[in-house]
Amino acid sequence: MDINQIKVVKRTVKYPRLELKTGRPLLILPQKGHFDPEKIIKKHESWLRKKLEYIEQIKRKYSNEKIYRRLKEELMTIIERWVRKYSQILGVKPEKITIRLMKTRWGSCSRKKRLSFNLLLKYLPSSLIKYVVFHEMAHLIVPNHRRNFWQLIKQEFNNPDHYEEALFGYWFLLLGKLGSLGKLESL
Repeated sequence: MDINQIKVVKRTVKYPRLELKTGRPLLILPQKGHFDPEKIIKKHESWLRKKLEYIEQIKRKYSNEKIYRRLKEELMTIIERWVRKYSQILGVKPEKITIRLMKTRWGSCSRKKRLSFNLLLKYLPSSLIKYVVFHEMAHLIVPNHRRNFWQLIKQEFNNPDHYEEALFGYWFLLLGKLGSLGKLESL
């Protein structure tokens, strides 16, 4: 991909950032202040090239993975089963569990101890759903991704990098099948 084709948008953010959630670079600039897009891109060009190369490797590696077909209700049953199990193990319980379409993540945990899971999990293998549930349950104890969070994750999953890579791979596999994030709402 030619990094000169980076889309630039302005949003109500404090700092400029590069996003690769669709596999195509997007430079987000604050609406206030003056930022030179060319200067920002040039500064991060090496990092960006490496990330784009990694994304292409992941796309190739996961291009033939099985896409599972589950109903939303089946996904909820699987999630609730793992939440019950991990509630006992971790000694924490979420206030609420929801499934909704999320365009940028597999799950989230709010400060109010509410867990949300991406509807797209219904297309993933059970092992990845299990990992995402544990990941979000762990956030009920450690709200960030610092060292102690990953130590907690490693108590249940020896190699979290494997699961993180697989989630990344499935993200781009599903995007490839759907064509774009905009088509997610049609699922």
